[in-house]
Amino acid sequence: MSVNNREAWSSLPLTPFHYPLAYVIYRLDRRLSLPGLIVGSLLPDLEVPVIILLFGTQIPDRLVLHSLLGAATVGTLLSLIFTVLFYPLLISAIFPVDKLMVKERCRLSFGLVLSCLLGNLSHVLLDITNHPFNPIFWPFLMPGETPSPIYLALGGMVSASLIIHALLIILFVALFINKREKFWEQLLVK
Repeated sequence: MSVNNREAWSSLPLTPFHYPLAYVIYRLDRRLSLPGLIVGSLLPDLEVPVIILLFGTQIPDRLVLHSLLGAATVGTLLSLIFTVLFYPLLISAIFPVDKLMVKERCRLSFGLVLSCLLGNLSHVLLDITNHPFNPIFWPFLMPGETPSPIYLALGGMVSASLIIHALLIILFVALFINKREKFWEQLLVK
């Protein structure tokens, strides 16, 4: 397995660390849909295991959904479908939240489309900080042609990942330290 693919598999459990940025975006404009931002911010990493399972290590493990064009088109469409059809069922089955309230927040609207788009773009832009190469300009430039200057400025894979994830954990804790009432609704729906 190539170094690039070992890095991908080892970073998959860190996908949820994209959540704090989605929540911050939501706090900046409450007209947006938190579920759409959450799904959009997590969805691009679904392509990593799919690419590896279908193609092995023959092609880069981040491609379409990790590009600006792919995030804005395919990623947004997939996020919309998942948010409208599956998010209410999944969230209300796992967490103590009102299913009808979740469905209402996941109703197809301009705000939901914009939220899914912003969630996907936030994922792609955050990944620039802790991956050596990102296909942000694919298909116009190949993944190996777009090195991340931020990643290098943060000291490489280990230090960049530690810095970014530590900041996101601190942000996550700071956002929710005082939220005790209706915690799951505030975290996943409002």
